[in-house]
Amino acid sequence: MERDSEGRGPKTQAEIRDEKKKRKRRVEAVGLIFLGLGLAMQLGGLSRGERLRHPIWIVVDALLFLFGVAALFSPKGSLGFFHGLFGGIEHVQIYSLEFEQRIRARYQSEWSQLTNLGFAPLFFYGEAFPLIRLLLLFPALVVLMMWLKREVMTVQSGTKFLAGYPVFVSGDKTAYAEANGLGVKFRTAFQDGTLLVTKNYGDATGYAPIAVVQGTKKASICDLWIEHQRRTQALEAEGKRIDRQISFQAFAEISHKEMAV
Repeated sequence: MERDSEGRGPKTQAEIRDEKKKRKRRVEAVGLIFLGLGLAMQLGGLSRGERLRHPIWIVVDALLFLFGVAALFSPKGSLGFFHGLFGGIEHVQIYSLEFEQRIRARYQSEWSQLTNLGFAPLFFYGEAFPLIRLLLLFPALVVLMMWLKREVMTVQSGTKFLAGYPVFVSGDKTAYAEANGLGVKFRTAFQDGTLLVTKNYGDATGYAPIAVVQGTKKASICDLWIEHQRRTQALEAEGKRIDRQISFQAFAEISHKEMAV
């Protein structure tokens, strides 16, 4: 059994889990600090000597560093901290024909590959947050990165920033597929609340305990779908039953639960 730092006896499983979570948060925060500093340098496009002659970039670096430190000590971890900065992400269904056409044009490659795998377009949705949040540095930098990824964005009702994405459903109604500027994500919900998430970008940290997340970076959409099906079948073999409710509301609830850290 593992003993605590003062040698008082074996740690409980809860204490061990808490320590692991704290270590993971520290790693995330340190990574965000260095990522932020590197991003500021890239955005500046300036040599070190030139940067020192432009105080604004010193301020940017300092603010990004402070964001990382704040995330380190946030009780919800870095992901929860940055969700707080955006004031909560709202999922809205898109009905604008012009906006839908822009989304489809942006994700035409993913659209073709998913339909070839038997998926059917289900709806277009947007992730929205208050426009005033762009006055904060980090949300503004995230939006800039989204723009560089050619994500489809607009302003809704003059008060909210909205980024739009297409959502598909598998032929057997067991999975949603979503394309975004980073890659593709498959989701399957089970009746006991378990969520299976398979994606070809990012990592598996920062998700809710009920989410089974597997990342296969740079995998093709076809290989990613095969892996998602394999894991789905494994979970079914354990006795889990797929929740086949297919609707925008069901999708929005799954997306919210997935990130409920």
